[in-house]
Amino acid sequence: MQSAGFLLEYIYIYGVWNMKTTEGTAANGFTGKIDIPQLYRLKNRDREKLVLTYLDAFDRYPKLLNVFPDKRKRLLALEATLRYYTAYDMMYGAGFSLDENVHEAVMLVHSDRMKYTFLKHLAAGSYSREYRNVMNRLSAEDRKLRLELFEELDLLESQLDTIPRPHIYADFLGVEKKYQHQGRGRKLMTQVCRYADEVGLPVMLFTNTADDVKFYQSLGFDVIGETSSEKFGFVNTYMLYTNR
Repeated sequence: MQSAGFLLEYIYIYGVWNMKTTEGTAANGFTGKIDIPQLYRLKNRDREKLVLTYLDAFDRYPKLLNVFPDKRKRLLALEATLRYYTAYDMMYGAGFSLDENVHEAVMLVHSDRMKYTFLKHLAAGSYSREYRNVMNRLSAEDRKLRLELFEELDLLESQLDTIPRPHIYADFLGVEKKYQHQGRGRKLMTQVCRYADEVGLPVMLFTNTADDVKFYQSLGFDVIGETSSEKFGFVNTYMLYTNR
């Protein structure tokens, strides 16, 4: 059995912290299991395809672009972030695509399951060999920067009082570049919103660009808050889809 000191050292080295500690009570007897028959539900064997799709879709992710202008470092930080969070999302929520090719995807987690802890991430496989290999290719300074970025993100989010609970959290909507502007993201999110209507829960997400805000507004989302980081120069716009 490892000592507490070892665990704290592990948490620091690999950029892990207790983030997004949100809780809520399920609505309408909803148990937290998300199932959308009209979409392809991602399986464990799809994880590598998912990561590759997201790496292509988010290679200029605004927050990481500001912190890591060097492309090599940015892609390493992005891959580590994707492997860490998508493992959790698939364990405690679900990932969906239009089909098994996974050229597009979105991760969904019920807010009741959004209390991140070290042990829950460990059980989900967030600290996989692939994740550790990527983190080891970043310098100690770069790992520290990445950690500070997400700590600030969580601090800013904790100051918002407009996020309703319970809700479905939509994480990482992304489409491979060569499949963008074909309506794939819209098809995906349309089914997510219809599902939310069926179970009587709102959908919450945040985004970073004016174009994305317009896209989500066209789907029925409303802006419910905004946070900005002076240190890292990013703006997060929080949006909510309420049931129709």
